[in-house]
Amino acid sequence: MRRLSVRARLLLALCLLAVATLTVGGISWIALDHGRAKLETLHNGTLAEVDQALTLSRQASDLATLAPYLLTLDSPFRIAQEGNAATGLLDTIAVGLPQDAPLKAVLADTRRAIADLVRETSIRAGLRDRTLRLNAELAKAERRFAALAASPTATLAERQEWIVLQRLAAALLGAGRAENLISVGEYQREVHFLVRPETAPTQVGAEDLAHLLALARGPDGLFELRRQELSRRIGAEAALVRIRQGSAAVIDFAASVTAEAQARISADRTRTMTAISIAKSTILFVGFLSASVALIAALYVSNYVTANLRAISDAMTRLAKGDRSSRLPRGEGAGDEIGKLFHAFRMFRANALRLDRSNRQMARRNALFEKTLEGINDGVAVLSETGAIIACNGRLSEVVGVEPARFEGRPFLSECIAAAGWQSVPGPGGFANLTRADGRHAEFRESRLPDGGSVVLISDATERQHLDDRLRQIQRIEALGKVSGEVAHDFGNILSTISGNLHLMETAPEARQAGLRQSIASAVEIGTSLTQRLLSFARRQRLEPERVELNTLVDGMTDLIGFALRDEISLEIRTTGAPLWVTVDPGQMESAILNLCLNAGQAIEGPGRITVSVFPEDEQVMLDVADTGAGMPPEVLAHAMEPFFTARGDGSGTGLGLAMVYGFIRQSGGDVQIDSTQGQGTRVRLSLPRHREIAQSARILWRRVLVIEDDPRDLERALTLLRPVTGRVDSCTTAGAGYETIQASVPDLVVTDLSLHGVADGWRLAEAALSRSQDTRVAVVSGRLPDINPLKARFGNRLVTLPKPLTLAALQAAFELSQTGIFKTDAS
Repeated sequence: MRRLSVRARLLLALCLLAVATLTVGGISWIALDHGRAKLETLHNGTLAEVDQALTLSRQASDLATLAPYLLTLDSPFRIAQEGNAATGLLDTIAVGLPQDAPLKAVLADTRRAIADLVRETSIRAGLRDRTLRLNAELAKAERRFAALAASPTATLAERQEWIVLQRLAAALLGAGRAENLISVGEYQREVHFLVRPETAPTQVGAEDLAHLLALARGPDGLFELRRQELSRRIGAEAALVRIRQGSAAVIDFAASVTAEAQARISADRTRTMTAISIAKSTILFVGFLSASVALIAALYVSNYVTANLRAISDAMTRLAKGDRSSRLPRGEGAGDEIGKLFHAFRMFRANALRLDRSNRQMARRNALFEKTLEGINDGVAVLSETGAIIACNGRLSEVVGVEPARFEGRPFLSECIAAAGWQSVPGPGGFANLTRADGRHAEFRESRLPDGGSVVLISDATERQHLDDRLRQIQRIEALGKVSGEVAHDFGNILSTISGNLHLMETAPEARQAGLRQSIASAVEIGTSLTQRLLSFARRQRLEPERVELNTLVDGMTDLIGFALRDEISLEIRTTGAPLWVTVDPGQMESAILNLCLNAGQAIEGPGRITVSVFPEDEQVMLDVADTGAGMPPEVLAHAMEPFFTARGDGSGTGLGLAMVYGFIRQSGGDVQIDSTQGQGTRVRLSLPRHREIAQSARILWRRVLVIEDDPRDLERALTLLRPVTGRVDSCTTAGAGYETIQASVPDLVVTDLSLHGVADGWRLAEAALSRSQDTRVAVVSGRLPDINPLKARFGNRLVTLPKPLTLAALQAAFELSQTGIFKTDAS
């Protein structure tokens, strides 16, 4: 027979306990149920009635308060709004009453009274507005009559008439301001008295008299308006009295309901207290009986459960200590929770045995990984967050060119690279080109690890660099080859001009020889200019970016491009009047423009036009080369900038032109876009960052600045930027030298590159400088800033990150410097 589980045994004990409790507590249940019924009756009936009565009383008070407020309003919109609020309050009161409540009739009468009050008040407001306009006109007339009566140029008769008119206007104004019908009647009698024939003005004031009487008499006259307004006010006050009576009836009804509820609550309280006393005695007895049953069940279960749990605990302890031979009997506690725990222990033991096997396999894999790492031909290093070398392969020392002992003791990779004489040119995405004076080239790639640190791969790229240089030379030779065919014809024309004029000089008279010599000189000058442009274009040099005015460069290429194009193709150069400075290699820029124009010329069959445009757009300088040629289909456009891709079937192109242009522009910090429509032409747009001049300033922003930069051009640019606004500027090219300078002195500002010789040592230098002094500020600059600043939480606004190229305006804005600077010189 299967043994009951521990859960089933506990449930059985609880069932017995429940039966005993139900049996013994029957009487208590009846008493408690009786008390509960009483409480429900009290809550659902009596308390609800009391709450309803209090709510009715409060709502009736609100209604009594809201009704008089309507009398004070002048705006019909506000009167209608408050009237709707009063009607809504009345609806709320009616919802809480029974259908046969005697207050229904009272509420209906109150609703009618509210409607009457709103109607009378709205009409009275309109009449009041008309009266106020008449009062304003009468007040103006009264002031005019008084001024005329006081005029020294008026005769006695005229003054008397003006005084009568003034009194008449004052009487009408008093009627417009009277608060009851009796006062209005008094003012009306005074008006009748003033317009008698013996006193009424007949001369200068006759016209004004007629106007005043027109304002006072008739159905739209002042007296009629005042009579209607005051009558409406009496009607509104009567409606208000009815509303107050209805509110009082609601309040009286609420008071009677409250009194009846209080009486019922007192009687129910006495009966409930008696029932609670009986229930308390019964619950005490049941509690004692239940505790006895629970104690017996606990003793029964604990003897079995505790012993088995102790056995499982001992076995688990031995297993945790490495004793894989510890076992538990299989038959113990079969079928219940204890048996499941025994089974779980056996599973843990099996998993521990499998984990031991996995560890042995992992050890073998680690050994395989180490062999693979050592077998890689490139240098590999694992760096910490600060740039220190944690692990590396043997090939790293060969690629970098240092002794293997140099990598012992967790040195900084950037210092090892600098010590080997490498110069770094940072690129995007953790990539950098390393060059050395002996002509060696290497590629530096860094990948961030999820838990901090990074993996660095350094590859020897000397052979690949030589191949790139060769490809660039091939591209330039291809461009020169394209130009040569067109230029040969022009040179032939120049030589023909010279030969023809020399022949004419042999027979020409002395007077014509000067003109012939001038023609020969012009031809020689054209040939010399063309030769100089070709020599300048054909020179071989490394990429040397410098500050170039793009309008001037393009204008200077007009002749060269014109010579390279067919005569039937027109060339249009569009430049701007304002200078547009960019930082590029001028020779490579000329080569790129010439390549684009030659490609455009070859795309035009027959007559056509090529337009070269230079214009600014935001912080970029745009150079467009547009042609009216055949254009490119989408499948050709998609591969236009791929190396060695050409759509020419005659084999005249190498497919390197656009690829080399794209590579040069991207290396210069710009971008290339191609828009082409088949049958309409092609437009190639080159965009380059605009070079901004730094305004010289005599103000000193910092006393002492330290610049740490491994790129000579970026270092020189930063020094040129900071020297005019700094008392003293120091510079370092390695992380080690920068760290020593920081420890030796306390600069006001430290500007450091994030990646120094391919390693992100900028954070370590920033932390050292900021920890050194509370007054020091640090700017970390990079061409590719990371998304997270690991030191921001510790140093706050004392540390900022800025993109390259660095500008003074960005530096000032980052530290919120005032225009007068944060430091003054002694002279100031």
